[in-house]
Amino acid sequence: MRILLCQLDGKIPNLALMRISSHYRERGDEVKLSWGAQFERGFWDAFDLVYASAIFCKTRPLIARLKSVYPDAVVGGTGYDLTVTVEQHGIATHALDYSLYPNFRQSIGFTQRGCRLNCPFCVVPRKEGKVRSERTVADIWRGDPWPRELLLLDNDFFGQADWRARIREIRDGEFKVSFNQGINCRCLTEEAAEAIASVEYRDDSMQVRRIYTAWDNRDDEERLFAGLRRLVKHGVKPDHIMVYMLIGYWPGETHEHREYRRRTLREFGARPFPMPYVRTSELVGFQRWIIGAYDREGHDNHVPWHRWEAAGYEPRNLGDARTESLFGGAL
Repeated sequence: MRILLCQLDGKIPNLALMRISSHYRERGDEVKLSWGAQFERGFWDAFDLVYASAIFCKTRPLIARLKSVYPDAVVGGTGYDLTVTVEQHGIATHALDYSLYPNFRQSIGFTQRGCRLNCPFCVVPRKEGKVRSERTVADIWRGDPWPRELLLLDNDFFGQADWRARIREIRDGEFKVSFNQGINCRCLTEEAAEAIASVEYRDDSMQVRRIYTAWDNRDDEERLFAGLRRLVKHGVKPDHIMVYMLIGYWPGETHEHREYRRRTLREFGARPFPMPYVRTSELVGFQRWIIGAYDREGHDNHVPWHRWEAAGYEPRNLGDARTESLFGGAL
């Protein structure tokens, strides 16, 4: 049999597709992976089965195009249908086929699933249920000769009862670790903050020191900053902390509300990263303003918001040569 796997979005390896690939390769079947809209380039190919995964709702137009080419394609993921599972389609193995991603060097997986909370904008509680432990570091790491680099997809690492054992495994094994989905600073205890500072935390490329967290609701300010201060107290530099800001979700939200969170995070020394819930020109422009460090007073690229807004949120409209080549991740 010939199997086509379509990763329609996302930049990191897709675990569901890796499990599907392992299942069919173990049977001796041929497996091909396509990215984004690449499936259209080979629409003349004959495949016995087509599986696709979409993480983001914005990918749905691409799903429609896929279905026009492969009407019987099985599509799942948070961007399409939370009820679809690989088990429903006979995939029992948890083995991951890393050969789909030959340039990926880390080991990827979950030490826990689910979440303690029930935020209205988040699909995790509906998708994964209550928090529970999943796998150990030894289960996730591919072993020698692969580097000791872990990309963890946990949504609530410190929500699991076994987090101390997982931290000990990371620390004792001298692993670099990316808590890719973020740490919940609203619930961060002194013990947990000390644990984070004790490991080699990194971004998803393992290149720079990075802790990810989120400030989705201004009402969480006191609890969030209590957690941030605990991290700093135990040795995490504020500049190591990237804080995702949900914007455009809460009724009645104004630019002043977004600006307050941005300014407060900058004053603390953390790195704000706006995440538009709806992609209006203003919200995407606000995101671009911050990602490009145009918002940072004293930075070479600084542009006041009123000028950025007047330029249509586009650096090329600023009429300033020093801003023309910008915004490659200056945050």
